[in-house]
Amino acid sequence: MPKFATQSWSVRRALAAREPFTTYGAFRATNERSYRVGRLPEPWADRYRSDADAGRIVYQVYSYSTPIAWALDDGTVVMPPVRYSPTTSRHQGLLYALEKAPSSFPQDTPREPAFAPTQAPGSWDWPRADDYPVGEEGRNARGWVSRLDRPKQPVRVDFAPVRMEYSESYSVRQGWATSYDVGPASGVEQAA
Repeated sequence: MPKFATQSWSVRRALAAREPFTTYGAFRATNERSYRVGRLPEPWADRYRSDADAGRIVYQVYSYSTPIAWALDDGTVVMPPVRYSPTTSRHQGLLYALEKAPSSFPQDTPREPAFAPTQAPGSWDWPRADDYPVGEEGRNARGWVSRLDRPKQPVRVDFAPVRMEYSESYSVRQGWATSYDVGPASGVEQAA
């Protein structure tokens, strides 16, 4: 049984095509026979049981363990107008797809990573760590020269890493002095 994200287009297409599925949450659909009524109110539970006893139910949609919609063999879709939790209400909001054609919904697009790591500007010609494997002196099994034998790399003049350290005077100048910055040693007067 395919597993989809609850609010995906795939769920809507599966509902429209009356295909069984499950989600990563509490929303699922099946075409297997079941008599579970969950929290369905009694008049609707009786109707569901009578339709199930007659063998007329061909497709059921569940939120948690409650059938929130079912399709009959003549094509009729039964959606009880019952209010449940906010989550089940969101699931009920997807039931409009039962009355649509599967082709009316677009395909899901694959997610792009939120951040694609790239190299720092100007760093393309820097030596890479994986070009110099750890080992003894001389060439290793792959023919790489060890660290002791490699030629010295020139120091780049246009870029140098900066080491940031805590500075009391900087924090005081910025106006966010901490309790460590206030006192006779820092030269900052303590407010009375």
